[in-house]
This record gives sequence, C-alpha cells and structure tokens, in this order.
Amino acid sequence: MDRQKPENDIIDRVVSDLENATEGSQELDCMISYALELARGEFDQVMMELLVKEGFSWNVISEIWGGKVPPYTQSLDCGIAGENIAFAMRSDKRRQWAAVHKGPAGEEVLAWAKTEVLARRLAALKGSVALGRSEREKTDGKDAEDGESLDDDGDSEHLRMVSSGNHATAGHATAGHGVAGAAREGESWTVLF
Repeated sequence: MDRQKPENDIIDRVVSDLENATEGSQELDCMISYALELARGEFDQVMMELLVKEGFSWNVISEIWGGKVPPYTQSLDCGIAGENIAFAMRSDKRRQWAAVHKGPAGEEVLAWAKTEVLARRLAALKGSVALGRSEREKTDGKDAEDGESLDDDGDSEHLRMVSSGNHATAGHATAGHGVAGAAREGESWTVLF
C-alpha cells in the first residue's frame, strides 16, 4: 500500500473508525461514501470532495450532507455496491461481530466490529478498496506503458457551481462529472472558502 497518497490516509481512517465505532452514524455513512469514491477513483459527490479537500471535519460534512448518502452503518438493508457477505456471526468471547466478504475472484476479506451492520460494511469496504486499488494498479501500469499522464489537467472538465441566486463560481472536477454532482440532487450550492 502506498502510504504517500492522502487518499490512503483517509481510507485507513475510515477503516479504523469503523473498527472502533460502537454504533452506526451519519458521519460514518459519509465517510464510507467518500472512501468508496476514493477506491473507485471517481467522484459523483463533487461537493463532498471539495469539503474534504478543504479540511472540514467529518462531523461538519455529515451535518451538511445529512440524508444525502445511504445509511450504510444504520441499516442491514443498505449494502454497498458489490457487497457480497458470505458469512456473519457474533463472537461472545470477543463481544464483536465478524463478517466475511467474498470478492469477484473469490478472495475473502474478514472484518470485526461491534455490530453486525458495522462488520458487514467494514468487510465489504475493505474488499471494495482492495479491488479498486488492484484495478488502478493495472490501469496505472498500462498508462505508464502508453506514456500517458494520469494527472493531465487537459482531461479535467470545468465545473460551474450555481448558488441559489444563480451566481456562478468556478472550479474544476474530474472528467465526466461536471455540474451533475450538485445538480443531480436538485439543489443549488453556494461555496465559500
């Protein structure tokens, strides 16, 4: 694992917070949502990405983002994309739940947490992150062979954020996401940093 990348630090923090949480929360749900986007290398929630990059706390982000992310840690019915829990059980000795996620190639990821839902989401998140990293490594190797740069600013798309007064502010987003991140929710955002 590349410890130099800031996204790895964020993902490690999300994993650690899930391992230590006593119950689910909106804050953990936002952290999972962001970690999943980091693992995929895509950002559908441009506003959340901006708030994280500006250094806002997860408590603040979860208040702003309240109700806009699925309740991953608060409902057994709300699994993450690709979640494939093959087994879950409670250990009275550990006073924790274990969950095993099976990846697409049959790899198993075990996670322990205080509640069943936390163990399930943690196992699936770890599996998703591992899959995303291996796919990015394959892609990075291919791009390096082709002589392409992954950080080419020419590939980024210009983003307009429109406030409720229709005043535009400018920023940049990764290719393919444009205004959709804010407009998809049917809301307008004013961004002040």
